[in-house]
Amino acid sequence: MARRPGLRLLAWALVVLASAGAVAGCGEDRQAQTVEVVVPAGTQDRLDAGETVDVMPARIELRVGDTLLLRNEDDVDQTVGPYFVAAGRNLSLTYSVPGRYEGYCPLSGSDGYEIVVLD
Repeated sequence: MARRPGLRLLAWALVVLASAGAVAGCGEDRQAQTVEVVVPAGTQDRLDAGETVDVMPARIELRVGDTLLLRNEDDVDQTVGPYFVAAGRNLSLTYSVPGRYEGYCPLSGSDGYEIVVLD
């Protein structure tokens, strides 16, 4: 049987193109997200009055590279989930490793929080 260099070249080109498409599909970059939690002004007054305050979600799910932005608009320092945020300040956290954080939070309607960082 005679060799057909044109067919061999075409087959090789198709394999290369298929491989490039598969790699491009797997390597698509996901846009990093920012999740914002705002502690409004007057939050401490509401807590002191015995009100339930629900500004921290019971569960936040992030991916590696995502950012959690905590804004404390109150005039009192607050603990938001596991993080301390001074009055009138912001705290920005970009997660670089997967993990799970959970605990007590008086700023959550459920009194607890869970932050899950996925790969």
